[in-house]
Amino acid sequence: MDFYKQFPSGLRLVAKRLDNFYTVSLGVFVDVGCVKEDAATNGYSHFIEHLVFKGTEKRTCLQISEEIDDIGANINAYTSKDSTCFYTKSSSDDLEKCMDVLSDMYFNAAIPEEELEREKGVVIEEIKMCEDTPDDVSQDLISQALFYKQTLGQTILGSIENIKYSDRHSILNFKKKHYVPASTVVAVCGKFDIDELCNLVEKYFEQHCDKAAVCPEPEPQVNYSDKFLHAFKPIEQSHLQLAWGGFSLKDNERCANNMLASIMGGGLSSRLNQVIREQNGLAYSVYAYPSYYSNAGTFEIYVGLSPENNEKVCNLIKTELDKLLTDGITERELARARIQAVNALYMNVESNMTLMRLYGRSMLKLNELFDVEKDIAKYKSVTVEDVNRVARSMLVKPHASAYVGPKVKGYNAVSKLTIK
Repeated sequence: MDFYKQFPSGLRLVAKRLDNFYTVSLGVFVDVGCVKEDAATNGYSHFIEHLVFKGTEKRTCLQISEEIDDIGANINAYTSKDSTCFYTKSSSDDLEKCMDVLSDMYFNAAIPEEELEREKGVVIEEIKMCEDTPDDVSQDLISQALFYKQTLGQTILGSIENIKYSDRHSILNFKKKHYVPASTVVAVCGKFDIDELCNLVEKYFEQHCDKAAVCPEPEPQVNYSDKFLHAFKPIEQSHLQLAWGGFSLKDNERCANNMLASIMGGGLSSRLNQVIREQNGLAYSVYAYPSYYSNAGTFEIYVGLSPENNEKVCNLIKTELDKLLTDGITERELARARIQAVNALYMNVESNMTLMRLYGRSMLKLNELFDVEKDIAKYKSVTVEDVNRVARSMLVKPHASAYVGPKVKGYNAVSKLTIK
């Protein structure tokens, strides 16, 4: 059973009751990520995600952990480019305790100076760890290249300088601006009583909301770039990426685009995997994937390979993309991609944690209930012509590219790849 309610403050509650479960997943989604940060505040959304765990006006950092551990629950959080989520998973009987703790963190994070300074070190180490992870660097570079000099192209973690020189005043001001009821969704999936759930959200969230809070500006419009960016590193492999501007969360072409990604680089039988890995033995990791945002989307191809094979692999990618645009996909490929997509949805809805995230994001970004049956129907209605149309409308456009690896001849081959 699905349930939705918008409270007077603008806070939204979305829930999926699953009576055959013993557990419940609770998420608090906030509509903020690097897409709403400027150059000076880039990294603040992620930093705040860390800081709210460091104690509130009535709980210390240790007490937050102990109260969750005492009931055998899990608590965590994540920040993406366009949202932040704090979540728990517990037995259904302990939903109130989890809501109490998460609401306390959301409203009353103390962020004392000593904890702020200590956590700076943790986040700076996280940034350094990502800088030492070549595929992470590659992902950051391709995003920066496609969304050049735009907020969506910024990294989620921000720069070391931004974190190092941030202060409590600026952090609290940023949190106050974005942690407002109209930008917040409470999502619940699992076993619960609906009337009790509404009372809990009223008690722990709605009663504490600032009814006069102003909703921040919407996400900025996006322009796609064809930049090539690179980072030379003394590593064994090179990492190549290509990215095209794609479709947004609101576009009806998402299902066809997902199936295109599956056919080109979604599994062992995909075209790029077969030609690059299986037939030529040139790479271990080869994949294609889409990403979706409110005002933008991407279609990306990634390959990790030996640097001396850069040009050879780029030629293989070009050949496969040219063949796709000339001949299109086959009915058999479509059937395989369709069953993969449908069965992936079935697997997702068997996890109340995954389902909670699907419901929360759909409500946060689209203001609508997630409907698995509606998505399945969309996948089943996609035709060969739909996928070919999506490919031909998207892949003929200029693309962004990125290279991470040693400085070798042909490192920029990915930037010279042209699709007919």
